[in-house]
Amino acid sequence: MRQNVAVVELGLFRNRRTAVSAATTAALLVSLEVADGLASTDPGDDVRDQGTIELFGTAMAAAIVGSCVSLVRRRPLPHRRSAWWAGLGLIWVGAAVNRAARRQLGHNYRSRLTAVPEHEFVKEGLYGRVRHPMYSGAALICTGAAVAIAAPASALWALPALALVHRIEFEEAMLHDVLGADYADFIRGRARLVPKVW
Repeated sequence: MRQNVAVVELGLFRNRRTAVSAATTAALLVSLEVADGLASTDPGDDVRDQGTIELFGTAMAAAIVGSCVSLVRRRPLPHRRSAWWAGLGLIWVGAAVNRAARRQLGHNYRSRLTAVPEHEFVKEGLYGRVRHPMYSGAALICTGAAVAIAAPASALWALPALALVHRIEFEEAMLHDVLGADYADFIRGRARLVPKVW
């Protein structure tokens, strides 16, 4: 019984299994952010981000802080067990999609919107289905967090998703500007985030 004392004293989680799943998922998400922050840049890169990464980060921070405040007031977690596990499942699937897409980009990946000299189109794998599979993964992560929380604060997870839509608009304009007809050919028949939807 001693190992459950911290969980019971805090009253945040209904049981140890829920606490461990929350901590493991939080560690996963932190590791994704750290890996993105350590992404290499090249002095020859033409960064054209226009604050989209900061907007996304601010939207994520608002969703996280708002959710934490809401959860502390409505503890213990989960409120609905099925929603908790479904939400965590979406988060992990979203993380896997995000990392697979990043791996497929290889040396073309930058965390900021950047015109990479000698850009190579990645048209296979996830990029054969959608234009922005990394953002598809991020959208799944946000959806999963909203489902898992199952509280009014879940609505805050729309903020990072809207920031992604804004970022996609800037990114596509930049890619049209830099790559021209090649990018127009690439996007033909490919949805942005969800195959055959948008």
